[in-house]
Amino acid sequence: MCCIVKRQYEAAYFTVEASLILPAVMLFTVMMIFLGFYSYDRCVMEHSAYEAALRGTSSHYKTAQEAEAAARTAASRLVEDKLFAMHDFKYDVSVDAGSVTVAYHCVVNMPFVTWLCEYVSGTDMTLDIQKSANRLRPARTIRDCRVLNGLAAP
Repeated sequence: MCCIVKRQYEAAYFTVEASLILPAVMLFTVMMIFLGFYSYDRCVMEHSAYEAALRGTSSHYKTAQEAEAAARTAASRLVEDKLFAMHDFKYDVSVDAGSVTVAYHCVVNMPFVTWLCEYVSGTDMTLDIQKSANRLRPARTIRDCRVLNGLAAP
């Protein structure tokens, strides 16, 4: 009879330990999955911002309005249906004589954020990414190519 009572206590210890460990393991697993989503979304946004800025730098666009329209179209299409852990997504495109700049702004949608914000002051769950590229000037590009070709010649 002593052996039966001992086995019941061992099963109870396992149940208590599992009830304490399982929520921590589940929380850790969920947070790691969302960390992966965040990393993926950040990479997509950084790449898309730079690519959209590059699309607005073509020498085919003579005016800043044409360059801005091309960059704006690219900025919206490049991230369309690709983000998992972001919401309230916005973008801004600015063009000046020398460069095209694309800026993305969004809020990270992570689980337990409201709980975290209650206990940690100054928690900012926004993500701002800004990339710029120099506008191409055909005359300058041709001169640079000629200089490079002159350096390569024996």
